[in-house]
Amino acid sequence: MNGAETVLALVLLEWTVGWTGVAAWSQSWNVVRRGHFRITAYIVVALAIATVFANRGAGFGASSRADLQETLVLVVAALTVLYLAAQFLKSDVPGWVAGGVTSLAGVVALAVTGTLIAGWSGPLAAVELIAGAALLGAVTNGMMLGHWYLNQPGLKPWALARLTQLAVVAAAATGVLGLVAFGKLSDATTEGAVLGLPGFGESFGLIFYIVWLTLLAFTGVAVWGARRCIKIRSIQSATGLYYVALLTAGVSEFLVRYLMVNAT
Repeated sequence: MNGAETVLALVLLEWTVGWTGVAAWSQSWNVVRRGHFRITAYIVVALAIATVFANRGAGFGASSRADLQETLVLVVAALTVLYLAAQFLKSDVPGWVAGGVTSLAGVVALAVTGTLIAGWSGPLAAVELIAGAALLGAVTNGMMLGHWYLNQPGLKPWALARLTQLAVVAAAATGVLGLVAFGKLSDATTEGAVLGLPGFGESFGLIFYIVWLTLLAFTGVAVWGARRCIKIRSIQSATGLYYVALLTAGVSEFLVRYLMVNAT
């Protein structure tokens, strides 16, 4: 299991679960207008569909657990459609309940997926994937909500502040888990290194690990900066920092999953 398809499947599943779960949490506050969540739901459905196709090409092998994992991914995709439909009902309650159920099913899917990654303890791999989902969900929702303030001028800054607090915690948790797994991640066999380009040997695991850690640190700095901007009510400055956080968090997740599936 070391193909690009597997890495893509992992990150897309994380992103679908994290984006939906954090959006459902923010919808439960009953302060953000429905249009924001309708936009989110449409994108999440598209992301979930992409996850299904990527997951079919992933190298999870043939076993009863792999079959269960594939079924769970399909269930998550179906639930995102239900989440979208719930956004057109009269109350916010069905929306955040449907989103919560979707994210819970997604957490189970991530946990089962963790048991399929060769060479890893199932619980550790599951927690790493869930932490990554929380990070991607927090920074993505933060960036989306920052833009939504232009459509809902009366929205209080504390809504974005809550997402920022989650992003800070998720970045810290991801970093701690990565440090715990330092031995495995830094020793990952990166044959052909640089994602398949010839001539680079098999010794880039440590370098890639350092790059991942640097990207994650940049993510933490960006969301911390966004936190400071929110305190002075500079929402658009915070949104700009969320762009940086989304870029660095996304790249860091692809990189750490690449190391994860190549760890020995």
